[in-house]
Amino acid sequence: MAPTLIVLALIALGVGIVVWATRRRPGTPTEQRSDQDTAWNDPVASNPDTSSPFPPIAPPEQRP
Repeated sequence: MAPTLIVLALIALGVGIVVWATRRRPGTPTEQRSDQDTAWNDPVASNPDTSSPFPPIAPPEQRP
């Protein structure tokens, strides 16, 4: 009889842990930020050259 009670207690404990871990918390809606665009990757120049994603390479110096 004792082993049966131990097994039932462990099953009840396992069900309780699963229910506690997966419960939903009502009444606390998540709030989204109003400013979604943080502009961390916006270009600094007002009219950037968008033809190439890479910066221009300066020509080599020419010596006389």
